[in-house]
Amino acid sequence: MRIGLVGCGYWGRNILRDLRVLGCEVDVAEPGSAYPIEGARAVVAGLDALDPGLDGYVVATPSPTHAAVVTALAARGKPIFCEKPLTTDPAAARELARTLGGQLFVMHKWAYHGGVQALAALARSGELGPVQGAFTRRLQWGKPAAAADAVWELAVHDLTILQAILGELPPVAAARAVLRGDQMEGIVATLGDAPFGHLEVSACWPGTERKVRVMFRDGLAMLDDPLADHIAVVRGAAPPGERHDPEIVERRPIDTEWPLIKELRAFVEHLKGGPPPPTDARAGAAVVAALEALRAAALSAR
Repeated sequence: MRIGLVGCGYWGRNILRDLRVLGCEVDVAEPGSAYPIEGARAVVAGLDALDPGLDGYVVATPSPTHAAVVTALAARGKPIFCEKPLTTDPAAARELARTLGGQLFVMHKWAYHGGVQALAALARSGELGPVQGAFTRRLQWGKPAAAADAVWELAVHDLTILQAILGELPPVAAARAVLRGDQMEGIVATLGDAPFGHLEVSACWPGTERKVRVMFRDGLAMLDDPLADHIAVVRGAAPPGERHDPEIVERRPIDTEWPLIKELRAFVEHLKGGPPPPTDARAGAAVVAALEALRAAALSAR
């Protein structure tokens, strides 16, 4: 497969690396990366200079540019895999999903994480009863991209996780944000009612924390470390007056392959005639709409 990669910065270089691991030849369109571009078949300054005979395209430019880049590539008629969020404009995201539904897919890597997939499968199975609520926590110090704030760059992951576990994204019930000027550096929000999703995101938190917990009627399940090789499952609930940790915790093994190479493999297999990646443009547009709703709810609550 011959892939065109538009953008090869902080994250794009990881995409280039994994496409090469998957056996692809990669032509890169990058006007001037601060990072070395190693392993590309060719490097050109703009997407117009990319070979028109490529089999598909991956877009890894700053998120505010996604709509323009995807629109420019769409006329070539080849499948496009776009980094998340699909856009930072809900109307543009809806239009892209409407016009390019079968051609455009979104790189929501957490939908491919083995722990999230295991939690979503548990939710679908009904093994622990219906989901009562899903909680995510994503805390860190700073963020790599300057083109979008912490809500666009970080909360997009948590909405993807909630979408996978709950099956859809419920409407925003409440949100509060930490603001620095017009930039959101963190947000706490609740979506829906029964079941609900709750997320906490911050780019001004010392250290790094990533947690996903799902409360069921008959127990709970947890991914408390994205590098773990298991999810933890606890059945039942603590009896009244009991304060110690549960004595019986089941550790269920999960797929530990890196999500990035899993999602890129899904795209490459699609280019070879396989099924489309599950994270399509409609799902991507739903996440963009939810991000905008989070922001609006947080600003109105000031």
